[in-house]
Amino acid sequence: MTNPYKIHLSTFFESITDFKHKSNRLNKVLREDVKKYTADGAKYFSATSLVIGDWTGPTDNGWKLPFHSGINKITEKENYAHEVENLLSREFGLTFSQCFEAFETLLKDLIHTKILNDEIFKSSLPDNIKIERSSLKGGEDIFKLIKKAGGERFKKYSKQNNNNFKFAETFKVFSEIRHSIIHSKGQLKTSKIPKDVYYKKLFEHMLPLNKLQGETIQLKFQFNVLNKLLIYISEFDFQIFKILSEEDKYDWKT
Repeated sequence: MTNPYKIHLSTFFESITDFKHKSNRLNKVLREDVKKYTADGAKYFSATSLVIGDWTGPTDNGWKLPFHSGINKITEKENYAHEVENLLSREFGLTFSQCFEAFETLLKDLIHTKILNDEIFKSSLPDNIKIERSSLKGGEDIFKLIKKAGGERFKKYSKQNNNNFKFAETFKVFSEIRHSIIHSKGQLKTSKIPKDVYYKKLFEHMLPLNKLQGETIQLKFQFNVLNKLLIYISEFDFQIFKILSEEDKYDWKT
């Protein structure tokens, strides 16, 4: 019997692979650029200004007049390497966020497929849960449905796996990382991560460039960190795919 979950997993894997491929290239190109322009005898200077137009101001025969915002950005040879490091960190953080969105999309697709093919599961859902694919909520809502669909197998695999990644805690860490990147420019309030030894070890394992201390931290990423995160998030989704497949007696190996 064809596994109806497989197509969604394949789409997710294609997306993650594309992000890995392009991020790797971006990393190599910009780091080579740093070597080139910070070498002895090299020169580098870059400047950018924000010039806009006043929509309700005067024009020059219909052409908008420039209005200088007064904001400028300058990068010189001496701080180019630091600038690139910050740029890559920001871009890799945003990449992780997009991959987390793809992760949640897959969870919704898996649950919707479960609803379509399992009347018992469908009938067990609370009346306040809308079963249309477009109405499924992300975050903790979709994760609770995944946990319910996975039953005892979900609990077993969460307690016993090769990485010692507890599923709920891992999802929480991923969620808070993504939230801080999208809504706070990578500034994470440490209080968002529960004060627990396991959570601290998990967070610092996932993000080894960051220590969970103080009130806030600026999340730092490098390509090797992003690469591991994307592997972890892919493996996490694969476990969920495997659990649902085993629960419904579908072949998950091919």
